Amino acid sequence: MKKILFGLMGLMGLIGIVGCEKEGTDPEGIQGHDIFYTVSEETAIPNMGGTTAHLTTESEFDALLERFCAYTKEGAQVMFCSTRTNRKEGTTGRATSITTTDREELKAWMKDMERAGKTVHITYNNENGTWSGRAYTNLGQSDSQEPQMYTGSLDFVATPVLEEPPLGGLVWAMHTGADSTLIITVHGMMMWNEQETPDENMSMLIGAEMVLEGVVNTYTDLEGNSFMTLDINIEVEEQ
Repeated sequence: MKKILFGLMGLMGLIGIVGCEKEGTDPEGIQGHDIFYTVSEETAIPNMGGTTAHLTTESEFDALLERFCAYTKEGAQVMFCSTRTNRKEGTTGRATSITTTDREELKAWMKDMERAGKTVHITYNNENGTWSGRAYTNLGQSDSQEPQMYTGSLDFVATPVLEEPPLGGLVWAMHTGADSTLIITVHGMMMWNEQETPDENMSMLIGAEMVLEGVVNTYTDLEGNSFMTLDINIEVEEQ
């Protein structure tokens, strides 16, 4: 069975598309704002590799969101989250999903969800010309532990119930033993797909051996079920 060593290669050989960011002033307190994102060419399979964009101005944030819109129109799915700690509140009463044909409305929603500390997932439907976005819980990161190496096999498991109504769908996970399953996260971001059962392409990946370096964390979902995550660091920085 093929062993996949993350850090040397991405699971799908997909790395987030790299762009350039400009230097500038910081009129709206965005200095030091980092966005981690993944761009997956196959919309059914989330990409574990990713890119960190270092933003210094609000206009750079706008430009990055514009690129996300363009990537999805080309058939990709995009997932992103903020790595900053000074997240803004103000999303009370806002929906955590959106369907729209208006690019500016989508960008405003993405900003709102990102500033609330959510993971944001967007796709585009070419048949009806609409973007669909979902925002869900970001589990955060732990700096209190040193990363360790873990060996196991890839799988897709049901998404933990962290929202009401439940998000549903599947997330990447790794089985490290008979009774040990770790949900894979990057910067606290679960690699989510809305499908309830794996399709043919996803099924081909189940059982692939993996060696991952990361930090294990334990959480409890809204139904009282505990689960563990393995937060890994697989990314490149924009130049």
